[in-house]
Amino acid sequence: MATSHPLPAKALLDLLGHLPGSAPPTDAQADKAITEFVAHLVTLDKRHNRKPVSERYLIDQVFGRSRLFQNDVEVRHFCRCHLHIALKQLSKLVTTLKGSTGSVTGASLITWNDTIRDYILDLVEVVPFLQRDQPDYVYLNAHKNAGLHSWQVFGLAHGLAYQSTLQVGSLEHKAAQIAAIAVLRQALELRFVRLISVYPQDKKGKPPKLKHGFHQEFIVANPQFFLTQEFSIADLKPVYDWCSEIVHQAYQPYAWQIAWALELSGRLLNSRSAAGAWNIANGVEIIDVQGMQTAFESHFMEKYDHGEWKMTRLRPEALVRNWTDEMAFTGASFLPVQGRS
Repeated sequence: MATSHPLPAKALLDLLGHLPGSAPPTDAQADKAITEFVAHLVTLDKRHNRKPVSERYLIDQVFGRSRLFQNDVEVRHFCRCHLHIALKQLSKLVTTLKGSTGSVTGASLITWNDTIRDYILDLVEVVPFLQRDQPDYVYLNAHKNAGLHSWQVFGLAHGLAYQSTLQVGSLEHKAAQIAAIAVLRQALELRFVRLISVYPQDKKGKPPKLKHGFHQEFIVANPQFFLTQEFSIADLKPVYDWCSEIVHQAYQPYAWQIAWALELSGRLLNSRSAAGAWNIANGVEIIDVQGMQTAFESHFMEKYDHGEWKMTRLRPEALVRNWTDEMAFTGASFLPVQGRS
């Protein structure tokens, strides 16, 4: 694909390359560059994603654990899904940037400089493979380093600890994104625990050391208790596992993965309308709180491998229509797990 002018990815990247303090691009330049880049991705998506696939298939591909691909077919499926979600999430961002004016301004483009640059550079790992049958095609002769030194993570921890003393935007972009994913994982884990709100404690007052995902696995296995608003908690499992991988390995994920992870998780964590009112806990309705909490206690006593435990029940962080204060209590005695000899 030989041309006399820069291809859309390079043209947009060049426009974003203004040094700090330089005048931003004109509104016309900004709108043209981002519009042509998105249009190019639309063309690629139509070529490589001709058949629709389910959202769950996309989730499994986009948030699947890092692995070695066995053949080009696996790589192609991976790249197709990432291209499709990259286009979808970038299009949403561009729509937000356009606002009521219908066009992207130079100032708004520069404000989102780091994120848009990530989209461009992250697609270097996707688009060239899909276009490998086009010998003259060049997406972009550039790449980025997605790794993160432990010193950078320490610096982020220091910055977060004293965030109130810093100016907005002073946190390093790459490290801040990884921190956002760590906090997202904590938010998901907290909601899974609090959807159940049963808290075992031993005779020393300590909680059990449960494996990650213990509560979510119970929720997924018992859908009769958990009524969701047009989403599946099971679909959040790959997102949660992906968050854990990023936290443990500390590398910067693709820009669209971050955007989509927040969107998918928002189905559970955002405020939603139910029973005629908005509430931050309305993403899930508990059908039978007492039955659910009794079932979880039995599940815990069957699956945990040691100790004697007393249970405390609290109100779940969910829509509960018939809750009474008497339903929150602590059991009278410690009971041994079922597998204890």
